[in-house]
Amino acid sequence: MPLRAEDVAGFEHDWLGTDLDGHVALLSTAGAGYPPPGYLCAPDLHEAGIDALLAGPASTVAVTAPQVGPGCVNTWRLVAERGLYGYDSDPNGGAYRRVAVPAQPLRIDDLAGPVAAAARIAPCPVRFALADEVTEAVLRAG
Repeated sequence: MPLRAEDVAGFEHDWLGTDLDGHVALLSTAGAGYPPPGYLCAPDLHEAGIDALLAGPASTVAVTAPQVGPGCVNTWRLVAERGLYGYDSDPNGGAYRRVAVPAQPLRIDDLAGPVAAAARIAPCPVRFALADEVTEAVLRAG
Protein backbone atom coordinates (compact mmCIF):
# COMPACT_ATOMS: atom_id res chain seq x y z
CA MET A 1 0.00 0.00 0.00
CA PRO A 2 1.48 3.38 -0.95
CA LEU A 3 2.45 5.81 1.76
CA ARG A 4 1.23 9.39 1.95
CA ALA A 5 3.48 12.39 2.60
CA GLU A 6 1.84 12.74 6.04
CA ASP A 7 2.91 9.16 6.87
CA VAL A 8 6.60 9.99 6.51
CA ALA A 9 6.65 13.52 7.93
CA GLY A 10 9.01 13.81 10.88
CA PHE A 11 10.97 10.67 9.97
CA GLU A 12 14.07 10.40 7.81
CA HIS A 13 13.45 8.54 4.57
CA ASP A 14 16.07 7.92 1.91
CA TRP A 15 15.28 7.40 -1.75
CA LEU A 16 17.00 7.03 -5.10
CA GLY A 17 16.33 9.28 -8.09
CA THR A 18 17.49 9.68 -11.67
CA ASP A 19 18.28 13.02 -13.34
CA LEU A 20 17.93 14.27 -16.91
CA ASP A 21 21.35 12.85 -17.82
CA GLY A 22 20.64 9.41 -16.36
CA HIS A 23 22.81 10.01 -13.28
CA VAL A 24 21.59 8.64 -9.96
CA ALA A 25 21.45 10.19 -6.49
CA LEU A 26 20.53 9.20 -2.99
CA LEU A 27 18.27 11.84 -1.44
CA SER A 28 17.47 11.99 2.27
CA THR A 29 14.35 13.76 3.57
CA ALA A 30 15.91 14.46 7.02
CA GLY A 31 12.32 14.26 8.28
CA ALA A 32 11.01 17.28 6.38
CA GLY A 33 12.07 17.03 2.72
CA TYR A 34 9.46 16.37 0.05
CA PRO A 35 9.03 12.61 -0.55
CA PRO A 36 8.09 12.18 -4.25
CA PRO A 37 5.41 9.75 -5.45
CA GLY A 38 8.13 7.44 -6.83
CA TYR A 39 9.28 6.89 -3.26
CA LEU A 40 5.87 6.83 -1.61
CA CYS A 41 4.59 4.09 -3.93
CA ALA A 42 7.52 1.75 -3.21
CA PRO A 43 9.52 2.62 -0.07
CA ASP A 44 10.65 -0.99 0.37
CA LEU A 45 12.13 -1.00 -3.14
CA HIS A 46 14.14 2.14 -2.36
CA GLU A 47 15.37 0.61 0.91
CA ALA A 48 16.40 -2.58 -0.90
CA GLY A 49 18.15 -0.53 -3.59
CA ILE A 50 20.10 1.51 -1.06
CA ASP A 51 21.07 -1.63 0.88
CA ALA A 52 22.26 -3.32 -2.34
CA LEU A 53 24.21 -0.24 -3.37
CA LEU A 54 26.00 0.10 -0.05
CA ALA A 55 26.78 -3.63 0.05
CA GLY A 56 28.61 -3.34 -3.28
CA PRO A 57 32.19 -2.27 -3.87
CA ALA A 58 33.38 1.27 -4.45
CA SER A 59 33.81 2.19 -8.11
CA THR A 60 35.26 5.69 -7.78
CA VAL A 61 36.26 8.24 -5.15
CA ALA A 62 34.25 10.99 -3.51
CA VAL A 63 35.10 14.47 -4.76
CA THR A 64 33.05 15.93 -1.91
CA ALA A 65 31.32 14.42 1.10
CA PRO A 66 30.62 15.98 4.48
CA GLN A 67 32.57 15.05 7.58
CA VAL A 68 30.70 13.01 10.18
CA GLY A 69 31.32 12.50 13.86
CA PRO A 70 33.77 9.97 15.27
CA GLY A 71 32.42 6.43 15.14
CA CYS A 72 29.68 7.35 12.64
CA VAL A 73 29.37 5.71 9.25
CA ASN A 74 29.82 8.29 6.49
CA THR A 75 27.00 7.15 4.22
CA TRP A 76 27.49 10.20 2.01
CA ARG A 77 31.08 9.23 1.26
CA LEU A 78 30.05 5.60 0.67
CA VAL A 79 27.35 6.68 -1.79
CA ALA A 80 29.74 8.95 -3.71
CA GLU A 81 32.35 6.16 -3.81
CA ARG A 82 29.71 4.01 -5.50
CA GLY A 83 29.15 6.63 -8.20
CA LEU A 84 26.03 8.37 -6.89
CA TYR A 85 25.40 11.97 -5.97
CA GLY A 86 24.04 12.68 -2.50
CA TYR A 87 21.43 15.24 -1.45
CA ASP A 88 20.25 15.97 2.08
CA SER A 89 17.27 18.02 3.14
CA ASP A 90 16.92 19.96 6.37
CA PRO A 91 14.97 18.76 9.43
CA ASN A 92 13.07 22.07 9.21
CA GLY A 93 12.16 21.60 5.55
CA GLY A 94 13.34 23.20 2.36
CA ALA A 95 15.27 22.03 -0.64
CA TYR A 96 17.53 19.03 -0.85
CA ARG A 97 21.13 20.28 -0.92
CA ARG A 98 23.93 18.46 -2.72
CA VAL A 99 26.38 17.11 -0.15
CA ALA A 100 28.23 14.36 -2.03
CA VAL A 101 29.75 14.22 -5.51
CA PRO A 102 31.45 11.20 -7.12
CA ALA A 103 34.54 11.61 -9.32
CA GLN A 104 33.00 9.23 -11.89
CA PRO A 105 29.18 9.38 -11.68
CA LEU A 106 27.30 6.26 -12.71
CA ARG A 107 24.30 6.33 -15.00
CA ILE A 108 21.11 4.36 -14.52
CA ASP A 109 22.16 2.03 -17.36
CA ASP A 110 25.27 1.08 -15.32
CA LEU A 111 23.08 -0.21 -12.50
CA ALA A 112 20.82 -3.23 -12.13
CA GLY A 113 18.40 -4.86 -9.71
CA PRO A 114 16.68 -2.86 -6.99
CA VAL A 115 19.09 0.08 -7.30
CA ALA A 116 18.08 0.72 -10.93
CA ALA A 117 14.42 -0.15 -10.33
CA ALA A 118 14.07 2.32 -7.45
CA ALA A 119 15.92 5.14 -9.22
CA ARG A 120 13.84 4.73 -12.39
CA ILE A 121 10.54 5.36 -10.62
CA ALA A 122 11.71 8.63 -9.03
CA PRO A 123 12.71 11.04 -11.81
CA CYS A 124 14.34 14.32 -10.85
CA PRO A 125 14.10 16.91 -13.67
CA VAL A 126 17.51 18.46 -12.93
CA ARG A 127 21.14 17.70 -13.74
CA PHE A 128 22.84 16.50 -10.57
CA ALA A 129 26.25 17.61 -11.87
CA LEU A 130 24.95 21.20 -11.98
CA ALA A 131 22.19 21.33 -9.35
CA ASP A 132 23.33 22.47 -5.92
CA GLU A 133 19.77 21.90 -4.74
CA VAL A 134 16.61 20.07 -5.71
CA THR A 135 13.40 21.80 -4.64
CA GLU A 136 9.95 20.40 -3.98
CA ALA A 137 8.58 22.44 -6.89
CA VAL A 138 11.08 20.82 -9.27
CA LEU A 139 10.25 17.33 -7.99
CA ARG A 140 6.50 17.96 -8.32
CA ALA A 141 7.06 19.09 -11.92
CA GLY A 142 9.02 15.93 -12.72
